[in-house]
Amino acid sequence: METAYKALRVRMCGNEAAVNPQDGPRGMGELASYDGVSFVNRRRVLLAVGGMVLTSAPALRSRLAPSAGQAPAGRAVRAARSVPLGVHPHHRPSYPLDRPLYYIRDDANAIALTIDDGPDPAYTPRVLALLERYQVTATFSMIGQHVAAYPRLARAVAEAGHKIANHTWNHADLAGMRAREVHDELARASDAIGAAAGVRPRLFRAPYGVWSPAVMSLCERMRMIPVDWSVDPRDWARPGVRSIVRNIMDNTRPGSIILEHDGGGDRSQTVAALRIVLPRLLDEGYRFRTP
Repeated sequence: METAYKALRVRMCGNEAAVNPQDGPRGMGELASYDGVSFVNRRRVLLAVGGMVLTSAPALRSRLAPSAGQAPAGRAVRAARSVPLGVHPHHRPSYPLDRPLYYIRDDANAIALTIDDGPDPAYTPRVLALLERYQVTATFSMIGQHVAAYPRLARAVAEAGHKIANHTWNHADLAGMRAREVHDELARASDAIGAAAGVRPRLFRAPYGVWSPAVMSLCERMRMIPVDWSVDPRDWARPGVRSIVRNIMDNTRPGSIILEHDGGGDRSQTVAALRIVLPRLLDEGYRFRTP
């Protein structure tokens, strides 16, 4: 799966605007809560947006990308995480308009750690041990097939107090898939998580960060909040422990959602990097929360 993961990442990056995903004022970002807003009301907003709603990940990120501040040629970076169109950065709405969550909203020092593509028998226990050591709560985005293969690991994550997000049944690229196929991917994963961990996921993360109208609509119907990320240290590419640590420390700000992985391949660099960044982030005064 790791080879396919890299291939799609490279293809996506080639179609995206090369901008810094962490641009924007420190501490400002999209909001992170559905508090007080019904899913019916959210549907009305999505319908009102009309043609502005997501059509594909590359198309969306092309719209969101600013005209200036591009990275040097040949440097592929995910598109910017900006505040919703038409929303002043100092006035964040109480729920996303036409996109998933890229930031959490809590207090000035809150950040979120997300761990994707598990559970994995080699690395999930090591990540859990680090989180317990530093008393950090995280969100694990789990693939249904892996949950079905390692149900005890999924239950261990839930029993340790962490959240579990739906990450599809087999890490599928949802772009262009029919609505029924998307439904099967999400429903099978939720069923597997519910059976193994005893909890139904209330969060959903699209593989590769690819979102579509069908995915957003289905999240609404299944009562799952779509969650993306704002800090991607590219640990999936195994760039080296120093690179992962530097990326996280340089780009994390209040409200950031950090992306890391415990599945999909050799995640020894991720584990080593977490051993360094978790105490550093805590020393800087950050507090870990879940979306």
